Amino acid sequence: MKAITGQYECVHRSGIGLDYFTSRIDRMTIYANGHVLFVLQEGSRVGHAAKSLLSGQQVDTNAPEMRRTGRYSSQGDTISFTFDDGTQEQGQVTANGIQIGNNFFEKVSDSTLLPPTHRLKSNMEDIAKGLKIAGAIGGTAMKAVKTIQDTIQPAHGQQSPPVSQTPSSQPQDAQQQPQGYQVPQPAPAAPPVPPSQPAPSTIPGQHVETLYCDQCGMPVRPGKRFCNHCGARLPL
Repeated sequence: MKAITGQYECVHRSGIGLDYFTSRIDRMTIYANGHVLFVLQEGSRVGHAAKSLLSGQQVDTNAPEMRRTGRYSSQGDTISFTFDDGTQEQGQVTANGIQIGNNFFEKVSDSTLLPPTHRLKSNMEDIAKGLKIAGAIGGTAMKAVKTIQDTIQPAHGQQSPPVSQTPSSQPQDAQQQPQGYQVPQPAPAAPPVPPSQPAPSTIPGQHVETLYCDQCGMPVRPGKRFCNHCGARLPL
């Protein structure tokens, strides 16, 4: 019993490294009381994260697992498993693990409580490498974005500036004159001429003599030299 009890792992590697992210790791724990626990990883962590991202859900890096519990019995190099769902399987006990069908479960710890130290160390190394790779990819992406921005900005800068809608204070011809040329300033406008004052009306009570033209008999104002009606010369 002491030779069989412990923790076992069956690693389904992807071939690209970083087992913590890219591989499936099935675990089996054989207890001294005759019980057995299988934890089967249904997919890799990175694969599950990609599926959740494509489906529009929150990215989840925890790989889904299926748990199977049951009992076992061994006789010689043969070990039999009877699971709680009624299914049965058989395996062969070897020097460093148990072969069950096409899957080989390597023994990684004699303890059934503490996680295997080699798996903790491997996971930490893979996580550190993954963070380093993610940082490098992120830095490359930022450089690419900056390059695109630097390319777009000069293209916008080459466009002609917008024409100001504010009218210029100087005529266009004057703006095109060579340096040193002074545009003649217009002469100042003459001050407005005050309107002529009307002739003072006749002061009430003052006697004014009425004169008449000798030719046409029409009345004329005193001081006139010619008649306004017939043009005859008036006597002084």
